[in-house]
Amino acid sequence: MGYDMVYWGADGDRLKFRCPHAVGKVDCPLGIAACSDSNYGMVVKTSITEDVRRYANPHRNTRGWTALYNERTSVERCNSRLKENLTVNDVHIRGIQKVTTYAYLNTIVLLASALAMNAIANALKTA
Repeated sequence: MGYDMVYWGADGDRLKFRCPHAVGKVDCPLGIAACSDSNYGMVVKTSITEDVRRYANPHRNTRGWTALYNERTSVERCNSRLKENLTVNDVHIRGIQKVTTYAYLNTIVLLASALAMNAIANALKTA
C-alpha cells in the first residue's frame, strides 16, 4: 500500500522491518491479509552490507543511533574549533610527522583551555 516498513530490531548484521499495519502504526485498508498469511505481518530482513548508506547499525532514529550521533556532533565541534581557532587548517609545514605533531599540539592546547575554563567556572560557582 506504499507505507514505510517499521524498524523492529537488529539480528546480527541484519535489520528487521515489519508491516506497519501489524505493528499498529497505520490503518491499512486491506489489513494484514494483503501482505502476509500470519498474524505477525510481513517481515523483511535486510543485510547492512547491501547498502551501507541506507542501512546502518544502529538504525537511524533509534536510541543507540541518537547517542552515537550526539558523540559525532561533539567531535565535529572540536574539529571546527581546531580548524577555525587554532589554525589546523593553515598548516605551513610539510611532512606527515610534522603535521601530526602540529595537530597534536593544537589538540593539547584545546584540552588545556577547556580544563582552564572548567576550573574558572567551578571557582566562580564556589565563590
